[in-house]
Amino acid sequence: MVRRVLLSMGLLGACAMAGGAPAAVATGSSGAHMTVITSGLDNPRDLAFSPAGRLYVAEAGHGGSQCVSGGEEGEACFGFTSGVSVVQILRHSHYRIVSGVVSTAGKDGFGATGVDGISALGHGKVYGIVTDSRDSVPAGTFSSSTFEAHVKAQLGRLFMRSDASAWHPIADVGHADWVWTSQHKNLVPGQFPDANPYGVLAYPETRWVVDAGANTLDRVVDGRVQIAAFFPNPVASDAVPTCIERGPDGALYIAELTGGGNPPGSARVWRFQPGAAHPLTMWASGLTAVTGCGFDKQGRFYAVEFSTLGLENAAPNTGALVRVPAHSTHPVTVIDGLSFPGGFAAAPDGSLYLSNWSIAPANSGGGPTGQVVRVTL
Repeated sequence: MVRRVLLSMGLLGACAMAGGAPAAVATGSSGAHMTVITSGLDNPRDLAFSPAGRLYVAEAGHGGSQCVSGGEEGEACFGFTSGVSVVQILRHSHYRIVSGVVSTAGKDGFGATGVDGISALGHGKVYGIVTDSRDSVPAGTFSSSTFEAHVKAQLGRLFMRSDASAWHPIADVGHADWVWTSQHKNLVPGQFPDANPYGVLAYPETRWVVDAGANTLDRVVDGRVQIAAFFPNPVASDAVPTCIERGPDGALYIAELTGGGNPPGSARVWRFQPGAAHPLTMWASGLTAVTGCGFDKQGRFYAVEFSTLGLENAAPNTGALVRVPAHSTHPVTVIDGLSFPGGFAAAPDGSLYLSNWSIAPANSGGGPTGQVVRVTL
C-alpha cells in the first residue's frame, strides 16, 4: 500500500520543487524550534539512534533505469540506489554505510521506496526492512534475468549489518506476508494479496516488523516470520501501519498512515502487549497520515504526520510533528509547516529528530534534496 501511494505522488514531488526547501531554522506555534542538521539525502525515511548515540537514517533512493509499465502504479523504475547513512550531528553532514539496495520509484525518482524502516542495537548492529515483495515481480518482468534475480533477492527482506558483518538478509518478510494475505483476501477485498513491510523494531532475540500492505505486525525469530496481529480497517480502505516503537511499559506502539479515501483524523495508534489474552488495543485516535513515531526520554509519545490535510491533499508545508497523549482523540501540535516528513527518533538529550522532504526528487542540478531536522522544545 505505501509503495502504491508514494508512486502515485509525482505531482507532490513537482510541488515540492516549486515550493523550495524550508528555512534552516523555524519556530512552531508551540515555541518549538526546528533546525536543519543535514541535507542532500536521497528520499530519507526512518531514523534510529543506537545505544551509543549514533543516528542512522534510511534512504529509499530514487529507483533506477530499469522501468516497467502497467499495473495500478503506472510506470515503476527499479535500481539499486537505496541504503543507510550515519548522520554526523555536530558536523551537519552524513555518509553512507550501506549502499546498493533495491529501490523503486517513478521515472523521475518520485515517491521512492527501498530501505524504509531501520532499528539499531549495540555493536553497530543496524536492522533495515526493504519494502515490497519478490512475489509482486512476475517472471520475465525485466529483460535481464540477472537484474531480475537481484531485485527479487532484496525486495521485502529484513537485513542486518554490524561492526563484524556486512549487510545481509536474515528473513524474507515480504514473501511471508504475501502468502498470508493470499490466504486472507477477505480482510481487505480487492487489495490482497499484498505486502509492503515498512517499519522495524529490533530486540536482541526478536525483530518486530509492521507491514503497510498486509496490515500486519510480524514477529521474526531466527529467520522465521509469524503473523502476530492484523490491524482492522478504518472507515475507508485499510490501516497501513507504518511505524513501531517500544513504550516505557514494555508494550509495542504502532501508528497508521491509512489508505486512500480516509479523511483527516482517521489514523490511530495501537498498543500491542505480547503474551496478553487480548494483545491489540486502540490506544489513541484522531491522527492523520502518520509516517513516523516514538517516545522521548520522558515517555511522551510523538507522531509525524505526512500532511495534516490527508494523503489526497498533501502539499509542502502541511506536515506536522504532534504529541499524542494516552487515550486521546486529538493530538497536540508541536511544530507544523513540515514538508512530507517521514521518520522520527528521540535523542538522549531530549531533542527530537525527523526526516523532512522524504519524497523529494532530485533538484535541477541532479542532487537529492531530503533533510534530517532537529526539533527542540
